[in-house]
Amino acid sequence: MNDTREQILRELIGRIAPKADIGFDLEDDLVRELGLDSLAGLRVLAAVEKRFGVRFPDDRLGEYRTMRQLLDFIASAEGQAK
Repeated sequence: MNDTREQILRELIGRIAPKADIGFDLEDDLVRELGLDSLAGLRVLAAVEKRFGVRFPDDRLGEYRTMRQLLDFIASAEGQAK
């Protein structure tokens, strides 16, 4: 299931990030590596929320900067929903 989440997340980021075609690793800082500005970062989080049915805490939005952090949050949120 995690591979599917990762693939979907990469596709979402690829639609928003100007440099996503260069590729990125799970631990790469998406803002720095992909050139995301604050608006694009929020668009990524909004797309993740919509696609995965999760809700990021507003006071912690700036903490989700890597694929690993996003995937861990999605898995945790989905686990809590069960």
